[in-house]
Amino acid sequence: MKAMIMSDLLIAKKYLLQQLGVSIAVGIFLPVMIGNLYVAAPMVGVMIPFSLTITILALDERANWQQFRLALPMSRSNVIAGRYVSFALLALLGIAAGLLVTLVMVAVAQIAPGVPQLADLMGNFSWQAMLFASVAGLAIILVMLSVTMPLFSRFGMTKGVRYLPLLIIIGVFFAFQLDGNGPPPEFVANVLNLLESPAGTIAIAAGVLAITAAVYAISAVISTKLYQKREL
Repeated sequence: MKAMIMSDLLIAKKYLLQQLGVSIAVGIFLPVMIGNLYVAAPMVGVMIPFSLTITILALDERANWQQFRLALPMSRSNVIAGRYVSFALLALLGIAAGLLVTLVMVAVAQIAPGVPQLADLMGNFSWQAMLFASVAGLAIILVMLSVTMPLFSRFGMTKGVRYLPLLIIIGVFFAFQLDGNGPPPEFVANVLNLLESPAGTIAIAAGVLAITAAVYAISAVISTKLYQKREL
């Protein structure tokens, strides 16, 4: 599994600086334009790992590394486990970069308080909002991977992409079916009230991370079973 992780991270390293530059530029431009500091962390946190994971999967299939790997003393379960770990590390890297961009913008706003755009960003600064935005970004990218990785594990990158529109349509269909049947207003109000306190924000963030980790682990198990059936 370690060899698989190192293989993915070495590929990611080659494209990391380029993707960091693009993501950080977007992560600075968008908050300034819309006047919301808290979109920087999830924006950067999703863009970096999403781009890198797609690049890794595409290059992996184009170079046909899968058959070479399976000729080594490495099982299919090792391949999937290593890939899920490496992608999770890239997701954490993305969120760390997003947080760094946010903190840099906060520091610049403190140094140059006379700049109107920066002053607007700091109008309602809250570390709780910054924490929750970061956790939300991490949850978004890990759930995205949890949904798409079983598809790619079973059919490969090229064929898997063909099924993505169907997956999106099914997701939208179920979303419309849930219209009006979401969480009760009382529940939403209680969550919002809980978010107002530091302890409540930390508790909800921890709960979101725990649920996301469980979904990611279940996805890894499904991907392993599907990859076992795939013909290479």
